[in-house]
Amino acid sequence: MIHPRLSVRVRRAALACLSGGLLLVGASSTPVAADTRPSIRLDNDTLTVQTLLDGRFSGPKETFVSVDGAENARGKLTVTFDASDLEGFFPESTTGLVPCDSDGDLIGECDHPHHSLSLNVPAKATAAGRSGRIRITAKVDGKVQDTAEVAVQVSDPGPVFDRAPTGFADVEPGSRLDLPGGFTNYSSYHSYRSVIVHVYFPSSLSPVEEFSNCAYVMSNAGAPRISGQDTSMSCRLTGPFSPGGSYDLDLGPVEVGHQAVLPEIRYSARPEKADAEGPERLQGRPGKGRPLTFTERAENATHVRLGSLPVTTSVRTTNQADFSVNHVTLKGKVGDVVDADFFFVNNGPGAVGAVFDSESDNETAQVVELAMPRGITVIKAPENCGQQPHPPRDKNAKGRKGAGGPLYQCWQGRMDKSALMTPGSFEHFPFSVRLDKPGRTDNGTADWGHVLIKTELTVDEFDEDKDNNRSNISLDVKGNPSASATSTEQGTASRRAAIGGAAGGVALACAAHVPWRRRGIRSSGIGTGDTGGMGGNAAAPEGPEPTR
Repeated sequence: MIHPRLSVRVRRAALACLSGGLLLVGASSTPVAADTRPSIRLDNDTLTVQTLLDGRFSGPKETFVSVDGAENARGKLTVTFDASDLEGFFPESTTGLVPCDSDGDLIGECDHPHHSLSLNVPAKATAAGRSGRIRITAKVDGKVQDTAEVAVQVSDPGPVFDRAPTGFADVEPGSRLDLPGGFTNYSSYHSYRSVIVHVYFPSSLSPVEEFSNCAYVMSNAGAPRISGQDTSMSCRLTGPFSPGGSYDLDLGPVEVGHQAVLPEIRYSARPEKADAEGPERLQGRPGKGRPLTFTERAENATHVRLGSLPVTTSVRTTNQADFSVNHVTLKGKVGDVVDADFFFVNNGPGAVGAVFDSESDNETAQVVELAMPRGITVIKAPENCGQQPHPPRDKNAKGRKGAGGPLYQCWQGRMDKSALMTPGSFEHFPFSVRLDKPGRTDNGTADWGHVLIKTELTVDEFDEDKDNNRSNISLDVKGNPSASATSTEQGTASRRAAIGGAAGGVALACAAHVPWRRRGIRSSGIGTGDTGGMGGNAAAPEGPEPTR
């Protein structure tokens, strides 16, 4: 009989042998994992770069570079970007074309595996149509593991208008200016049979001469008093125009209008879009006169511009415009409802664009701020004026704290942002207010408010008289009604406000009797009985119409 202790030892030994055998069997049946080499992965391997001459989108400009298997690398991983093949493609001041390039030699070495390669910088005009490549190398401890390439293609803009005066200064209204012009075929390989040249003249500049191979479109012809009359000229020039060829034009003189302030001429050139039906049809009225011709550009040609395009020509005249607002006095007895008409006027002699905000698709723009004096209640406000909360006041500020009555902002409700404010053009903001007990200033006098030209964009550039951009709103309130005075009696006592110094504004309003057309007007904020001016936009019952 076997001793029990021996049987336990035997069992333990047998189990140990069995376990060892299973481990050996498992080791022999499972292959050892091989060391994976890092490999480069690209989102796309071709990038298209635009030139300073081309504003059109022409393909992807960015790719993401990743090194797969970088976590298994046994050593120090580095990723090298070599863009030396692109030398001369970009302006010398350009930096950061490739990652980790601290010295700007177009070669960068990075120590992490993920990168964004972006070529959003415009190439030089001389690089148009050229191609190159960026080499990417992944190394571990200096030994190459994988390589990849990104092809770079610079777009070919074709014909580009690149010769025009930058601008003219101190030009007398009524004078004439000569306009040299020209274009270059920046294509490296494409010849064009015909090219369409387009020139835009704003309303205050008029081409003196017409050409028989050009078509003319007049815009805003139906309302010259408000909008002026722009001219667009499209001309067909028959070549051929060889790759790299430059050609000059004599566009003739342009006449400067008597109301011009700072107009701008715009130019462009493109290949003709001919098809099976024949030459491209130019929109507009055919011109009368000699054809517009071209000549090979001379080496000493002036006004050639290789900067950011499209090129333009500005014309700064000796004219100035003068925006002003009128002084209004609210005059009557306590309880009277009176009319007050505020004017925003261009006194001339120059005409300026009716654009007072930076949003091209915005139909309205703030032009006037009205801070009413304390002691009045707004009964009726124009539809393009809205009541605003008062800004926080500095309690530590010394001196008069300003008007404490209702605060309004008024917008100009124009239809077309290409319109001009010619001399005499105006916008008026008619209010009806009730004269309550006048507020008092710190020195005991009747409170007053102000009307102020206030736009998002500055008008200082063309406004020669800034003193009349702000004017007072005064109170002249006499007497007190009896305690039993009714709203009907107050309505009977309503009268127009005497508008001090408004004769000139009224004369201008009569001269420009066609009011600005409106569209998309903001809802008006009607004042409440709270003379503190904090009523927001809550509507209140309107008072009786003023007696006229």
